[in-house]
Amino acid sequence: MSSSPPIPSTDANDIIAQVELYFAHDPAVDGVRLGKRLSEFFLAPTLAARLDAFVTIKEWLDAPHSDASRQARVLSLLELMDARPAIRAQFQFGIRDILNGIDTVELFAEAGLHPRQSFWSEFFRRSLEKVFPLAGDASDFSKFISRLYPNANSIGRLLAWPDEEFQHIARLLAPINDSDAWQKQRNELIQAFRLLTVHVAGLGLSPGLRARSRPGDIEASPFYRLQQTANAVVLAKGDPNALLLWRNQVQFCRDELEYIHQRMEDAGVSTALVFDMRNIERALVRMEHIADVLFVAEPHQQIEAVKRLLDDVMSARRSDLSISGLFRENSALLARKIVERTGKTGEHYIANTLREYKQLWIASIGGGALTVFTAAIKLRLHAAHFPPFVEGITAGTNYAVSFLLLQQFHLALATKQPSVTAATFAGIVRTTRGEARKQRIADFVSRITRSQLASAFGNLIAVCIGCIIFERIWYRLHASPFLTVSSAEEVYKTLNPVASGTAVFAIITGLILWISALAGGWIENFATFNQIPSAIAHHSLGRFFGRERMTRFANYVEVNLSGWASSIVLGYLLGFTPALGRFLGVPLDVRHVTLSAGTLALAAASFGRDWLYRGWFLYTLYGITVTFILNLTVSFFTAASVALNAYGVSKKERRKLWRFSLRSFFRSPRNFLFPPSSSSESAPPGGNPTSGPKTKAAGAPDDHIA
Repeated sequence: MSSSPPIPSTDANDIIAQVELYFAHDPAVDGVRLGKRLSEFFLAPTLAARLDAFVTIKEWLDAPHSDASRQARVLSLLELMDARPAIRAQFQFGIRDILNGIDTVELFAEAGLHPRQSFWSEFFRRSLEKVFPLAGDASDFSKFISRLYPNANSIGRLLAWPDEEFQHIARLLAPINDSDAWQKQRNELIQAFRLLTVHVAGLGLSPGLRARSRPGDIEASPFYRLQQTANAVVLAKGDPNALLLWRNQVQFCRDELEYIHQRMEDAGVSTALVFDMRNIERALVRMEHIADVLFVAEPHQQIEAVKRLLDDVMSARRSDLSISGLFRENSALLARKIVERTGKTGEHYIANTLREYKQLWIASIGGGALTVFTAAIKLRLHAAHFPPFVEGITAGTNYAVSFLLLQQFHLALATKQPSVTAATFAGIVRTTRGEARKQRIADFVSRITRSQLASAFGNLIAVCIGCIIFERIWYRLHASPFLTVSSAEEVYKTLNPVASGTAVFAIITGLILWISALAGGWIENFATFNQIPSAIAHHSLGRFFGRERMTRFANYVEVNLSGWASSIVLGYLLGFTPALGRFLGVPLDVRHVTLSAGTLALAAASFGRDWLYRGWFLYTLYGITVTFILNLTVSFFTAASVALNAYGVSKKERRKLWRFSLRSFFRSPRNFLFPPSSSSESAPPGGNPTSGPKTKAAGAPDDHIA
């Protein structure tokens, strides 16, 4: 039996006097102010008033600007409680009153795990809580904890306390002669533990996730069985065998989530499903923290477990109230939805073997040759001086048709590759850990680099030679250069990296390349998730055209849809960006390395023997180099950054991966520049499932995005 709690003093002046006397020789502590706040806490007539008074004590502790001064105040308060048992007893009486009056189940079972709502509904809810933070029941511990620890710094200071001092604080909060002081909180943790199992089962057995889970009965689902093993742990009061079975079941749930994730790559990604999977993982982590607090044996382990649980729920609660966090969360969900599909497309752009490397060169030379005509038409349209809208439409159509032809004839354009291969790169980061991750990343980056260089040089060589040949043929047919002197001079000026905005325009183009890849991934995901190819295959038109023909057409659409969308979006973005600049009266343009190299070759050929044109040609070469570097790096690193953010990879981990890849280049630069000497078609080291292109049967549709 626990003893009855002490009756607190009713004399506020006596409390203030005792505290003032104790700190009389410590000028760093204002004894009168602290005594007044303690007396308000001790003598509070209601739970709400006691909570308010406790918050004022916490504010007094946090008032100093330095961490050392804050810690000194906390230690001074602990010393006061140890030296004055009567004050300590009254403080603990107030704490016991709070413990009996608050409800912690919601905080531990719901923080960070709120149901999926529309963006604007959640935005208005969080905005309302910002304006009226005290609205609601006084016993709502979630709101109370948000008042005590309103930001990440305040949470970090609490968890940064050494274990000994942290345990000292816990002893201060627990009434000395009451062994059941924390029993209510233990019971509520158990309730939260059980609620979390229901939460996991409800999400895991929802129609969307169940359709992507392993086939089987409901009773065989790890999400369903998690409830049974969790109840067994509670009933057995943390028996090691029951706890081991439960932990194994948690791992089975994670394995099932990974399986669902793999299925989503084929069945399409939904932000709602990604949100539910993320909530399941968060709930599993929360359950592990609660189990550690309730069932660990060693005191030092329990302190660490309490810290982990507090960090989890307090950070989650703060995130629930953050408006900026809402934007980050939704953008991450959207990014992950698109990245999954874009990464799948990126698998087809990497040459793993000598044979694939040669094929990439051939496709790139063909892509450069086709770009000759794109560049020639571009210059003619620009010289026509159409109104901005007409110029945007015609230029965009020129680009889009060119990119669609590149795809149709299985040709390659170097600048289309970085944004999609970056998503594949992020997928490898997500699926591997430790040294294996580093090695696979280094190997993957080396394959990306040599594939990208082969494609780029194939494009540039072909477009330059092709444009020179085109201009010579034009001169023979028309007895005049393709470009006038003034037009050729304008080309030289616009490609000068010093006298024009070439660098800025190349960065803009890199972003456009990334956006087009996202558009392709989004459209393909939409079609896959909504089973558009299947709908085409089973359409009623099959009665007229034949079911087999409709099936072949559906397969053709499925294979090429992402490339079509990406090509059309890229074409019209490139076409309308300069027109938009003219319409707004701002310097806005694009610089695409292959097209720029083609226009430069046409201008140089039009000058004839005066192709150096007072040395301007050398500056344009610098411009082409700048454009090449910025197109590729901006597109790749933007896509990689978004993808890694979507997968939750920290900045510190990213820096480690880039440094390791750079060291790998200096150790073996040949792997980054040339393919392996063997012509075998074996898989890349490590059995990477996201490896590069495989040779298709003749006549089969190709899903390369040119």
